[in-house]
Amino acid sequence: MRISYNWIKKYISIDLSIEKISSILTDIGFPVKRIKKIFIEKENHIEDEDNILDIEITPNRADAMSHYGIARDLYAVLTFRGYKKVHLLKPIINNSYQKDISNNKYCFQIFIEEKKKCIRYSGIVISKIKINPSPNWLSFRLKSIGINPINNIIDVTNFVMHELGQPIHIFDMDQIEGKKIIIRNAKNHTIFESVDNRKRKLNEKDLIIHDTKKPLSIAGIINSKNSNINSKTKNIFLGSAYFDPMTIRSIGKRHFIKTDAKFRFERGVDPHQIVYALQRTAILIKKITKGKIGSDIIDICSQPIFPFKIQLRYKKIRETIGKSISKEKIKKILFLLEVIIVSENEKFLLVLVPPYRIDVQREIDLIEEILRIYGINNIKISNNNNIRISPFPNFFHKTKEEIQKIISKQLVCHGFQEVINYSMNKKNEYSCLLNSFFNRKEINIINPTNKFYNSMRSSLLFGMINCIKYNHNRGNIKIRFFEIGKIYFQENNKFLEKTFLSLSMSETEKKRMIDPINSSSFFYLKGIIEQIFQICGINNYSQILFSHPLLEKSISIQYKNKNLVFLGKIKEEFFLQKKEIFYAEIDWEYLISFIQEKKVLYVPYSKYPTSKRDLSFLIDKTISFEKVYQLMKKKEKGFIKKIEIYDLYEGRNLPKSKKSYTISFFFESKKKTLTDIIINKIMKKIEEFLKKELGAKIRELSQ
Repeated sequence: MRISYNWIKKYISIDLSIEKISSILTDIGFPVKRIKKIFIEKENHIEDEDNILDIEITPNRADAMSHYGIARDLYAVLTFRGYKKVHLLKPIINNSYQKDISNNKYCFQIFIEEKKKCIRYSGIVISKIKINPSPNWLSFRLKSIGINPINNIIDVTNFVMHELGQPIHIFDMDQIEGKKIIIRNAKNHTIFESVDNRKRKLNEKDLIIHDTKKPLSIAGIINSKNSNINSKTKNIFLGSAYFDPMTIRSIGKRHFIKTDAKFRFERGVDPHQIVYALQRTAILIKKITKGKIGSDIIDICSQPIFPFKIQLRYKKIRETIGKSISKEKIKKILFLLEVIIVSENEKFLLVLVPPYRIDVQREIDLIEEILRIYGINNIKISNNNNIRISPFPNFFHKTKEEIQKIISKQLVCHGFQEVINYSMNKKNEYSCLLNSFFNRKEINIINPTNKFYNSMRSSLLFGMINCIKYNHNRGNIKIRFFEIGKIYFQENNKFLEKTFLSLSMSETEKKRMIDPINSSSFFYLKGIIEQIFQICGINNYSQILFSHPLLEKSISIQYKNKNLVFLGKIKEEFFLQKKEIFYAEIDWEYLISFIQEKKVLYVPYSKYPTSKRDLSFLIDKTISFEKVYQLMKKKEKGFIKKIEIYDLYEGRNLPKSKKSYTISFFFESKKKTLTDIIINKIMKKIEEFLKKELGAKIRELSQ
């Protein structure tokens, strides 16, 4: 947003350099991107110079999107910091317009039908105006911030909008049928031809300003072509309003409307400044055009607009800012921000925040305002800094229940739902096959109350399958389930129980084709498991192909040479439905055992850069990436920081027994910068090793 320094000085008495003002604005949350000096020329000689500040204003600071808004914040911070002779001067409003009301010949009415969408609407008529070019002072003001002057009427409304932040819309009064302004929703299929020569089809969601016959404007953000003023206009109607910001935002988005009025209305204007801005506009137009005030101001407020009530605790201020600020200074800042203190005691203040500060509705927002004016640079940083070494949960001294809660929360965040299945199930050929494979003896129930529950479950898989079938039969095809539960079996004539974490994912083939990124897949589920490993601090794990009796394309993920996870796709003949279901089972007790033993070690980051090299080679289809990965880890431990698979290709232009890998190697040293000569030597060793151990054929990446 462009702000004229000379313009600001009309509202605040300051005599500081533009560089100092720029620094202060940046300190209080308005970064100045650049300062541009301009010269105002009149009658072929330099009349004056000005400095234009290009300021970044965040969308929530609608109150600062004007020259007076910026001046108001500058006044608060300069006064608090002890600058003397600083005064805030609001734009002049007087009652001179009332002298013409006795000659009033216009009686118009305002009706608000959509009271939730239009909170307040005010209007006034000015008659006997003459549309001409604007006076020099007005043209100079607008040109300084990059606005081209149009005529003395439109230029005044643009001036007031950039002065006070309130959009004002103008209609040709003689074109308003019935002398009535009605704010209501449009009727479906209403054709609206706007001043930008576009025809828009409106519907019942669109808020319009209407007379007794036709629409005049879409919510004050763009006028109808027929109601807009022109060179023949003699009498005008000025409207000033507060519209619901969400309504304006949706209308602008729906109809691709981008105007300055829309920009401000959708962020929220000051509801208590509606009449004030209208008076300011009327006085300027009357003065410039020699027109007459043709009516009283009619102000309709559909619902009361109250300040935001906040309880501000001194303790909370101290804890948030990290410094104890005296109560006197806190109260002074609040006074300068026009925040009213209703009551107070030793512990807190009860305050009212003006409605124009739509960004300050919570205690924490008000504390941020106090810090902003107090100065964040005045908060000293302690030499004793507490930092969290790892972004992952700290499992030190955590119970099993606490660890379970953390990991369950992680799964829920990825869209999984926890299920709890029965501890008993029906003995069948598949359970016998599974128990035989794992050398488990099933525990039978002597007196089952239900024939479907005649044995203790020896795997979480069967309960999970039943749960998935139940959901599929009722139309729930996108499934992500997890269960942490016990299994029961006999071993060496002892009854044992063991806890596992099971995960399952299921989606239809059609759904996966539409949304491949979020689809249930082997690699997605494996990624979820690897994230669990990551938060548990498990890094040096390996994976091998594994022949599970009920899973196909399955793998075993091992940690310290012991099985930790089984993962694969459930065989269709077992599930009896043509749907892809992926299942994983994690040895929960083994996972918990080494989580609790883990210790956090601090390893400083290398101050030397990381380098990357890609290597592409042909290899037998039977050789997995995991085998390549494990061999490379053992071969080059020194400078290789990370190994990732970049691409896998098999098919056309390759022998049937071969596949192509492209693998990325990341190199880093703690002691020195690795030069190309060093890395090239390492890559040469890797190539020779792959050729010798795996029969790989190196490919050129450019081919």
